[in-house]
Amino acid sequence: MSVNWLILLPAVVLLWTPIALLQGKKARHRVVDIGWHGYWPRTLFFGLHWLDLVRAGVGSGLLYAATAVDLISAGFNAHPPLLLRAGVLLVGALLQCRSREPKTIHAPFAYLAGLALGGLYPTVAVFSLALTLVLAIGPGLPSAFFPLLALIGAGLGFLLESRTGLFDAATLAPAVVAPWLLTLLLGKPFSSTYRARSRIEITSPLK
Repeated sequence: MSVNWLILLPAVVLLWTPIALLQGKKARHRVVDIGWHGYWPRTLFFGLHWLDLVRAGVGSGLLYAATAVDLISAGFNAHPPLLLRAGVLLVGALLQCRSREPKTIHAPFAYLAGLALGGLYPTVAVFSLALTLVLAIGPGLPSAFFPLLALIGAGLGFLLESRTGLFDAATLAPAVVAPWLLTLLLGKPFSSTYRARSRIEITSPLK
């Protein structure tokens, strides 16, 4: 099995670190399906989401590099590295689903977007994410983000990069769909985090 273990180790550390461990006192949780009017600025500019995006992107890029194979020349020997890649991505995605709110499941939007940007071809990743956001977030169906990203990524991967793009998307698909399936199996809603408002202490001007 052709795997670069020196590259794989830091990839696993980046991908398997649960985001819940990094959430400080400023993180607040809100069910995804509830309206987010008034919360978007504190969500989009919450540094934790950008950290999640970057570390998932770097970790995914390292993982794909560590398990890179030539599908034509490797033949059957290409299967173990691809299965290893899919397994690492799947475990990482499931670890991100842990929420500090016990009645919800954390929706790893930024994490999965980072996986796509780091692992898929740039054109496939960008267009897949753009189409997914339009079809899921636009109509107010945030939970559809997960199955849509898997399907669109596989379709565009095959159309734009042929067999290689399809296999890259296929190894990512279980990780993308897993959080969505978890909510269906456990009957818990998705939740996401936003930054709490800063407390303003009012003091007397006489002091």
